[in-house]
Formats: sequence, C-alpha cells, structure tokens
Amino acid sequence: MKRTRLISLLLALLLAVGLLAGCGGGNTGAPEGETQVNDGVNDGGAANEEEGDAEDPAQPQPAELENFTSGILYEEGEYLFEIDSMEMTEDAYVITYHAATDAQNYSTYYDMELTVNGVKFHSDDFTFVDVDGDRTSSTMIGGGRDRAIELTMPRTLLAHAGIQEITSLQFDVVLGYSAYGSVYEEVEILATVYPGAKPAETDPFPEPKQDSWVLLDNEAGKVQIVDANYWVSAADGQIMGVTFHILARGNDTGFLAPRDLTVGDWTSSKQMWDNSCLMTPETRYFRITLHGGDGPAEGADYSQSVLNYYVSYNEGGIEELTATLDLSGLANQ
Repeated sequence: MKRTRLISLLLALLLAVGLLAGCGGGNTGAPEGETQVNDGVNDGGAANEEEGDAEDPAQPQPAELENFTSGILYEEGEYLFEIDSMEMTEDAYVITYHAATDAQNYSTYYDMELTVNGVKFHSDDFTFVDVDGDRTSSTMIGGGRDRAIELTMPRTLLAHAGIQEITSLQFDVVLGYSAYGSVYEEVEILATVYPGAKPAETDPFPEPKQDSWVLLDNEAGKVQIVDANYWVSAADGQIMGVTFHILARGNDTGFLAPRDLTVGDWTSSKQMWDNSCLMTPETRYFRITLHGGDGPAEGADYSQSVLNYYVSYNEGGIEELTATLDLSGLANQ
C-alpha cells in the first residue's frame, strides 16, 4: 500500500536549503473511488515523525490468530475493523464485519483484500451485503461501527479454486478517507486468522485432475487448471464454450495467456473474464472463458480438446505451447 500525503511545505523547506539536487519528488495520488483492492496492506497506524521528516508508515507487525471466529482486529480512536462472525452455510462461507474510519470532514474510505487458504481472489469475486439495508454489490459497501457488512464467498467459487474447507484467511485492510479525488490511507492492517488450529504449511495447488491440466511447472512458475465447466447459452442451454478456473504463481512479470480452444471442428479465441494469468509470488485465482459463434457442434467429442496458449517470461521471450485436455462430462457452472 502507498499512502498519499500533502508534502508541499516539506518540499518548500528542502528547496530552501538546497537538498533536492539530484532527487526525484512529487505527489502520487491513489486511484479514485470509494473502494478498491490493493496488495500489501499492513498493520499499524500512522507513524510518529521527527520534525522535518515526511510521514511514512511504521513497519508492519502482521498478526496471526488461531481458533478465531470473531473479535476486533484493530481499534484506535475512530478507526475499527471487527469480525462479528465467520461461518460456513449450505451455500457459502459468510463473514460479517464492521469497518469504521475517520472521514476527516470528507468521505470515509476502506479497502480489503482476502487471501483464502493461500489463494488471492479478484476484488469482485465475492458479494457484499448491507445487513441493515437492501444493498447488495460485487464491490465493497461502506460500513461503520453501527453498520455491519456481510461478505459472501460461494461454495461453488471456492471449489473452482480447489478449496473445500477454509483453514486460513488473511485480511489486508486499509482505513482512511477520500478527498478531492485522492485516497488518504491512515491505518493499515494485515492479519491472518485460522478458524481452528494453525495448519501445517500446505501447497494451494491441489492434485491435478489430469496431468495435462498443469500448463506450466518450471523455474518461472506454476500454472494449473484446477477446474473447468461448460459455458452455455441462457436461451437454450447449448454449449457455447468452456470456462477454465486456474491458479498461477511465479515471478513478478511473467504471465500465461490462452490463445484458442479447439473441440472437433470448432475453434474459439474469444474470451470473457480474465485475458491472462499473472505469475506473481502470490498464488492467484483466474477465470477465463473461451467461447464464440454457435459453439461446438452437438455431440462434439470434448475428450481430445486442444488448448493453445503462450507463456511470456520475465527475462524476455514468449513460448507457444499446446495441451490436450479431456473436457468431456463437465458441469455447466
């Protein structure tokens, strides 16, 4: 996380004593909007500063809590992040929480990213519900001390990422305010909680359903199809394409991207959802649907489906690869 600060007075003082020679400077505003998801949120409030030094957050002290189902993860002054409950229902895993900030006479702001069992999801993979209101959204809803929010993670989504039981949740949270199109992050929190005892370190990548579903596994990283389903027409149920649910991990700049999928005489390169899988040090979930036209012919043989894809490596160069996949008998969601 980066914190936006007004430092014009500091720059003026530094210029006055000639200390800016050879140094870069300038304000970088955070992206606009009430909610967003960013990486690397950490714990702690604003740091104490020496006179004349620019503000900089203290080094984080990440928290780990075992047998945690509810409690306050942070509270100081107007700032609060509290988990009311965490439970698995018939259809989803539901987290109810409160996030309160100091608006500083502007607009309140908070941001949260979840890592589930070591897997990072998209900001809009989950559903947020205002418990006391009628609003439901795929992006975070403003909360407060007296306004609880429910975060819902569908069981089907978790299963697509290879998660059957939740053993760990990492909360990356920032609390602050927004003003004049910029976000000011005042409190940063990083806490990993375990609904039970802390599990032994495990690999987020499950046992592959087929060897060919491991699309990459070398020094550059690992990319694996964890699950797949047919993408069907809402009008008549005809199969129009295939959705791939993928986990990826690797270095900072490499990525894997599908080019097209061939099923019998049908080939599609049209895409929905993600266009590629970034290979970052964190394990991330991606969803890619290849579809197009009228879809494969009725009765097409999906057992010898061919996926063409390419890998871009951080040191440069692109490698084109092919995988033959058995996609017969998939579900429709």
